[in-house]
Amino acid sequence: MTFTILSDSDVKSILSSLSQSDVSHVADLFIQSLVQYSCYNEAQYQPERAVIKRGDQSSVFMPATTPHHIGVKIVGISQAKPPSLNEKPKPGIQATLAICDTEGKAVGVLNAAEITAFRTALGSILLYRLRKRTANIVVFGAGAQARWHIRLALILRGADIENITIVNRSKARADELIAGLKETGVPSHVQLHVREEGESLEDLVVDADVIFCGVPSTTPLFPAKFLTGEKARAKTRYIAAIGSYRLDMQEIDPELLKSIADPAGVFKEQVWQSKVVVDSAEGCLAEAGELDRAEIRREGMLEVGKIQDLRSSESPEGLEQWLADGFVVYKSVGFGIMDIAIGSKLLELAKEKGRGVYLDDF
Repeated sequence: MTFTILSDSDVKSILSSLSQSDVSHVADLFIQSLVQYSCYNEAQYQPERAVIKRGDQSSVFMPATTPHHIGVKIVGISQAKPPSLNEKPKPGIQATLAICDTEGKAVGVLNAAEITAFRTALGSILLYRLRKRTANIVVFGAGAQARWHIRLALILRGADIENITIVNRSKARADELIAGLKETGVPSHVQLHVREEGESLEDLVVDADVIFCGVPSTTPLFPAKFLTGEKARAKTRYIAAIGSYRLDMQEIDPELLKSIADPAGVFKEQVWQSKVVVDSAEGCLAEAGELDRAEIRREGMLEVGKIQDLRSSESPEGLEQWLADGFVVYKSVGFGIMDIAIGSKLLELAKEKGRGVYLDDF
């Protein structure tokens, strides 16, 4: 069996070349892996992740299995340090993904930094694809996660998008993100801009049809009152929060989540069965700080894989309308099966696109 090595440049080249049909195909395969996890007993075959801290360095080991592969992603997270003069800042996160067949024979090793950003954004996009309105998008953050959320949204729904506003502490970094996006191609009718100092954050949030949150924040990015007021409730939104991944972190105000999960609350007509959407209930119980502080337990969560299974079978009353035009909040902390699903697909695409290094014997 051929062993494949994909560098960071290989992975970026493959992902950047994906067409609209390619992304839709990968998204369909991706969501099926989540269906297997949520509905067909795959969860029992997923080992727990391990985290080791050594000084300022954290090491995360994310093992996973599928019916076709076993593997592990190793992530190194370093505390950000200001660069010296004229020195380019070093990445805060490094990652490597190793994939084996079901017998344990290695089939590939991939630089996984870009894979992590892509698969996380793709998770947010799975339900975003169904939204009726996406004219105004607000993105919190200006890193790789923000870049891929915007790129995938433009690839799949570019014709329906009018404005994308980036909210970030560093305006220079946000400007750099916009410049990079324009190099890869942005439809001429789409306005990209950075929130200026003094520009009302409340107005941006209230006017947004879609909000992508990608900041490892320990405090909410905006207060609940922005969206619980009468004016804000006149429209519905899709919110994806993927930046916080520990119990001491939070991007969404827990008070907003409490209102969403309250069957008698102000959003009772906009939220299907008072559910918050998650990638993995088990993972979010252990790592989603905002859900923990809002005291949302397993019964208040609905996994994306379960949603897809419901849509493919019984399609309960009100589900499709909620996904298309209701108030949907998606929270993701990520788990290993996502990496295996995307990594194994990239190994296939690498051969088609002539990327990577190949060894006949490993």
